[in-house]
Amino acid sequence: MFADSQYQWFYWLAPILAVSFIAMAVGLGLGYVRKVLVPKYRGKRVE
Repeated sequence: MFADSQYQWFYWLAPILAVSFIAMAVGLGLGYVRKVLVPKYRGKRVE
């Protein structure tokens, strides 16, 4: 109806890819805060 049957796999794959991308971006941001920003402002040496 909306798309050719050749492209219907995208409808279940797109949410999985979007959620995993958002989770990776949040994980990288939290890792940066934990490993770099917290020690920097607590006076510890950053590796």
